[in-house]
Amino acid sequence: MKRFKPLVDKLFWIISVPTLLLICAGTVISVFSPAALLVMIPVDLFVIYFLVSPLFGYVELRENSLYIKYGFILKKEIPYDQIRGVSRERKFYSDSMMSLKCSFEHINVKYNTFDVTCVSVVGNDFLISELKERTDGK
Repeated sequence: MKRFKPLVDKLFWIISVPTLLLICAGTVISVFSPAALLVMIPVDLFVIYFLVSPLFGYVELRENSLYIKYGFILKKEIPYDQIRGVSRERKFYSDSMMSLKCSFEHINVKYNTFDVTCVSVVGNDFLISELKERTDGK
């Protein structure tokens, strides 16, 4: 069982830190209006979750499947026999709604008929070679 940590670019920090500061500043300003606080606190928690959560995700190569932990809550397990393609891409956005992606460099894992998920891990090349070895060997 091999585990890969998420790859985090400098651009992720450049975008997320000012965003968090702006959100927190908005909450501090809304302290004077209790009604605004009822809106701002859930919005803050939602934004903080989606900015911080990918830092705690990982990808794990298990014996029979690829296990992806997207953050604190979301996870996916993909059997190797359902994976139909692995490709490397370099772009800011990802093609899937669920992705473990904090950098430009990422890997698209295509599985089932139309499903795609993206992961950015330290050692992208090693992950691609391991996935191709495990999916071609069957």
